[in-house]
Amino acid sequence: MEALICTVGTEILLGNIVDTNSQYIAQALTNYGINLYKMVTVGDNHDRLYKVLKEADGTYDYVFLTGGLGPTADDITKEVVTEVVGKTNDTFVDERSYQKLVEYFDGNAKAVEINKKQAVFPRGAIVLENNFGTAPGAIVKSDKGTSFFILPGPPREMKPMFNDEASKYIEKQSLIKNLVVRTDIWGEWDLATRVDLSGTNPTISPYVTDDGPILRISAKGADEKEVDRLLEKGLDLVKKDLDKHIISIDGSTSAKVLVDILKEKKERVATAESISGGLIASSIVDIEGASEVLKESYITYSNEAKENILDVSHETIEKYDVVSEEVAREMVQGLRNITEADLCLATTGYAHLGIAYLGIMYKDKILVKKFKAKGDRNKVRRFIKNRILDLAVVIMRGDYEGNFDI
Repeated sequence: MEALICTVGTEILLGNIVDTNSQYIAQALTNYGINLYKMVTVGDNHDRLYKVLKEADGTYDYVFLTGGLGPTADDITKEVVTEVVGKTNDTFVDERSYQKLVEYFDGNAKAVEINKKQAVFPRGAIVLENNFGTAPGAIVKSDKGTSFFILPGPPREMKPMFNDEASKYIEKQSLIKNLVVRTDIWGEWDLATRVDLSGTNPTISPYVTDDGPILRISAKGADEKEVDRLLEKGLDLVKKDLDKHIISIDGSTSAKVLVDILKEKKERVATAESISGGLIASSIVDIEGASEVLKESYITYSNEAKENILDVSHETIEKYDVVSEEVAREMVQGLRNITEADLCLATTGYAHLGIAYLGIMYKDKILVKKFKAKGDRNKVRRFIKNRILDLAVVIMRGDYEGNFDI
């Protein structure tokens, strides 16, 4: 089974609205084992939309359309589908949809008449109820075997209609499940050189997110038992290739894993951030249960703050520069002295140059690492935040000595 997703709306082409509907439907289709061939966006133009749908008719098993179901002249989706399947002169008014319009507009005859087109469908269509708006959806099947799923544009209307109504008419081809393995340190290209990505079932694909690199393991099978077996096979391959550089196998972020480890050990963390400007503490606070483990946090952005709060030596800054291994070491040591936290994290760096030193102190051991990153200042800051959280997880697991040869 193959599918096409078509979003309709000039406002999407102009960039005024972000198309989240396609992403949502695409993710859902994966679970049905349906191959998504492509996504397209068409403006509110009859001829262009007709051309796209005419070419799709008979080519795809499913065509999912979102948008263009309102009462105005530029809401053309349903009318174009009706024309494509050859039923322009064979339509009907769905009584249930019409009565909902009457109720919605409190019997206002003018408003009902203007919106009446929303209750008109080509003969043979399956009408999909809209419980969050006035425009019903529909499923229209052509003589060539293509099922056109006509769905509203607003996500708050489209999602429940897709889940509660349209999904009943989608034939499940196979079961597909995904496993997200989060790793530390490496980027997408580097992961690709370390992991065998040649498999077809399961497949292993690297991605980089704002919270760091991940590997998505996907498996397809006839039943859950077969899929779980294939996922385990893929996970074994990843474990063999990455060993101790795996942060989690359920997609949990480094911050979530770190909080869980601290809670389990009944230990606490403190942060002193310069280049990261509070991102580390914020990521920890985002996790439920952070109040149990986050003891104190400081943004020591200026030299004065480093000296006054963390007792970093002015001479050290003058001699080695504020962005240096020596300063990072004194920052994390000073943080330990004032907080007595079990785990102390400190950062200093130049975002515009993509250079940073990360200091980590766990118990009585200190690790200082230099990192370089490329991108704008906020991308660099996120990178630094991810790296120090990664390092903290690995250190607390006891696997760090000699394990960071990059």
